[in-house]
Amino acid sequence: MAAAATADAAAEATAIARRLASCNTGTRERAVRYLLSDFLPASAARLSATDLLKLWKGLFFCFWHADKPLYQNSVATRLASAVSAPPSPADGAAFLAACLTTLRREWAHIDVHRLDKFYLLNRRFLHHAFLLLSANSFAPDVTSQVVSVLSDKALLPEADNVAAGTSRGLGYHVAEAFLDELLPVLPVSLETVDALLAPFFTVLEKSTDRVMVSKVKAGVFERLLESGSRLLEMVKKGEEVEKGSAEEKLGKIGLLFGLSKRFLDIGAKAETVQSNRKVVFGLRDAFVKIEKGLQLSGLGITVPKFEATEVPVPPNAGEEKAQKKKKKAKKAALAAGEMEEAKDLKREKKVKKDKKEKKEKKKKRKVEVVDEGNTTEKSTDAPVDDQQMGDGTDGITFDETLKSNLQKQFEMAAVEAGMAKEGSSSSALPVTPVSGKMATKRKRSKSADKMSEASDGHDGSEGNILAQDGEKSGKRVRFSMKNNLVWKPHNPLPPQCLRLPPSATPRGSALKKGVLPGPITPTPLKKAKPKAKSAKKVLKKQPSSAVKRLRKLQSFSA
Repeated sequence: MAAAATADAAAEATAIARRLASCNTGTRERAVRYLLSDFLPASAARLSATDLLKLWKGLFFCFWHADKPLYQNSVATRLASAVSAPPSPADGAAFLAACLTTLRREWAHIDVHRLDKFYLLNRRFLHHAFLLLSANSFAPDVTSQVVSVLSDKALLPEADNVAAGTSRGLGYHVAEAFLDELLPVLPVSLETVDALLAPFFTVLEKSTDRVMVSKVKAGVFERLLESGSRLLEMVKKGEEVEKGSAEEKLGKIGLLFGLSKRFLDIGAKAETVQSNRKVVFGLRDAFVKIEKGLQLSGLGITVPKFEATEVPVPPNAGEEKAQKKKKKAKKAALAAGEMEEAKDLKREKKVKKDKKEKKEKKKKRKVEVVDEGNTTEKSTDAPVDDQQMGDGTDGITFDETLKSNLQKQFEMAAVEAGMAKEGSSSSALPVTPVSGKMATKRKRSKSADKMSEASDGHDGSEGNILAQDGEKSGKRVRFSMKNNLVWKPHNPLPPQCLRLPPSATPRGSALKKGVLPGPITPTPLKKAKPKAKSAKKVLKKQPSSAVKRLRKLQSFSA
């Protein structure tokens, strides 16, 4: 029966892992809820280390697909809650070991864009591991289990079969975030501090990774040194130390733990790596100074002890006390991440509402600006209407159509008066345009026709032309940036690697008629034909040696 139950749990874990790695968000979310609320509490004890690694393969890709910071924070907290509230402490330590093993294996494949959210996941698991220790009052057996997991899976992974180069980044981050996540559960006893800091002493003693040694030095021991020196200065000056601050919690460990003696013992061991001795003795000298300063000051600092925080219960509660206990048990059973998820969803809704309200306000402002512009135009037109309506015509509304009709009638009356009087009285007519704006330009053909009509009636004076339509005649010039300045090729341009330099493109007068648009192709130079050598030059070659001898003999005989 037990073997069958174990096999069923392993098969179900494989199926859950497939759903956790799904591309569908709803499928992943349902798988996470089922895993944390139903599967792990019921069958965590029947799962082997291999089954947990299968589950964590799916959980890794589930967190890989998680987008947006609020949702990432919610998923990380919900997954880490399986460590702090397991069926037994051993199950929580096994779940933490599977998590660190998977992260160490996949750490080299995490890109820069997703590295921050996996830093967050690592911090959440460290925090909930310390919550597990705090819930068990830092029992020595539980503390040793969790510390061994951190040492073997993150800080000193050389003993595993996986190459150490793929896992060093995880150990670096554990060393940096260790004190930050331990701080909320402090203070603890000095014996517990010794157990918690044991892996870091081992790193200083045995690790050959210089980066890891420097991370441990800066992230753990130098922070304890700084907090201890600050606490000592505040006590000497008589200043009150804020309760629960980092100076109080970490400073007491740095002053009272006796770290200088531990560093001296590590440096004196024969197994200590030679390159680490300088770091160890440097830390020993620094801690000796603050410890001697505390002794010389004669001040007393209380030794820290573990304080279990409990919620006070009011007296004479009766039934209310039992109900509160039931509610607390239910809340502990539920994942703490579900509460945070609800808060995150509320925050996202608020952000969306704020964005919508901002958009609506912008739209309202635009509409108000447009309305104000319309009202100003109406207010500027109002005095003109009042001037025109000053003759006692209260019932008439002067619209644009009425104005245009009146203007046409005035123009026709002016033309008829000019025709009847043969131009004698047309020049005396006052030209008063009805609207304050000049009419638009006319086409040349219309203006030419009207000019010819006016010249037939009389000599063609300017008054006659103005009386015809009250507009100026002028030459209409058409100018377009597209047609005059920009050359549009009929064919697509050649690739950029084949284009000619800008100096070869036509400029200025090259754009006149007769010159084709486009780049100027340089005309190849004609090669000059070699001239034929004359016969005289051919004959003027130097004679050979035999000919020279013959000529000498001829000269002697002569």
